[in-house]
Amino acid sequence: MTSVSRSRRRRLSAAAVLGAIALAATACGGGGGSGDGDSVVIGYTGPLSGGGAAYGENVKIGLEMAIDDLNADGVEVDGKPVTLELKSLDDKYAPSTAASNAQRLADQDKAPVVVSPNAGAIKAIQQINSGRSSFLISAYTSDPAIVQSDNPLTMMIPPNFESYAQEFSETAMEHGGKKLALLGTQSEYGQQWTKSIKDAWSEAGGKIGGDNSVDYATVSDFAGPVSKALAEKPDAIFVGGPSQPTALIMEEARKQGFKGSFLVMDQAKLDEMATVTKLDNLKNSVGVLPVSEYEDPGTKDFVKKFADKAGDKKVPTSETALNYQGIAIIAKAMETAGTTDDPEKIREAIGDALPEVDDKYKVNGFPEEITEQGHLLNPNLEATFLNEDGKYTKVPIEQVSDDK
Repeated sequence: MTSVSRSRRRRLSAAAVLGAIALAATACGGGGGSGDGDSVVIGYTGPLSGGGAAYGENVKIGLEMAIDDLNADGVEVDGKPVTLELKSLDDKYAPSTAASNAQRLADQDKAPVVVSPNAGAIKAIQQINSGRSSFLISAYTSDPAIVQSDNPLTMMIPPNFESYAQEFSETAMEHGGKKLALLGTQSEYGQQWTKSIKDAWSEAGGKIGGDNSVDYATVSDFAGPVSKALAEKPDAIFVGGPSQPTALIMEEARKQGFKGSFLVMDQAKLDEMATVTKLDNLKNSVGVLPVSEYEDPGTKDFVKKFADKAGDKKVPTSETALNYQGIAIIAKAMETAGTTDDPEKIREAIGDALPEVDDKYKVNGFPEEITEQGHLLNPNLEATFLNEDGKYTKVPIEQVSDDK
């Protein structure tokens, strides 16, 4: 073989290797620009194992559904087609891991947006998202501290949980009495909810027993804490954490003879809990409105598509539906801003993008505005009361300000 032919073979081999590397990078979602055929990574860090796995999976399903639908409809940025990809990393509910995951998604995968569904994790990520690789946080939490932090690259999706406290308290009192027991989760978020409920219950003229909060992530036998709470002879019990353990606490309370009402924090969903325990155990409860009870333009089709994807044994929750809406909003903001890799411009474009989002993505109380602090607002917020007949009655909610 001549030296010329050997040199030519080396050049061809190098070209093949570079081509393979480029192809692999595209397959992994490494593209972050808006050129022809580019793929843009939407990052997700959430609990995909451990006690919060079901919650994290609900979020992930909503993200997957949105990206599938958006890619099928076609996303066009600056006149060029863009394919969205989801890259998911497990953080096991650990804030430090979530921050590391988010940085990795921004640095390695060039993700302009990272979704996080946990208040503690989001607070950790807010310390780094304006650094060397800036990115927008799509924040699925109802903790108002997220937008009180003045982080310019945060979009908060759910309503401020403090909006629920007054109506939850008044509704529970109407269907029970004025003595409240506390059995919420011991997480930071759970304790914030507990304080909000205590304040609202007291303002409504009620009495409050001792705080019997438990760690919903580690405790599996709830008989003891429930017995302790019921010893105070409450008319109502505040509960809440992930749906599965919350359902078991409510079931245990009914087993021990509790006949009163429940106030259920927004993390737990009544219809999802009905897949874990009998509906009779959940009656006489006030909580967030199930997705299937919404009347947005895309709700019915969304519920059907969810069943096709997840099966009949699961129900779509607000984690699924609101994150589905959230990614549609972000995609439209990219189109409006004319960029997929400038998170500042994407964030600035969200307000203009909201009215342009297709009706099919409006499934769970679609927001009409985004505040300067970055909070998406649905002006017609509603909760629900599950009555003794097993029927949901809508409860209008007046939203409180996010200001400190």
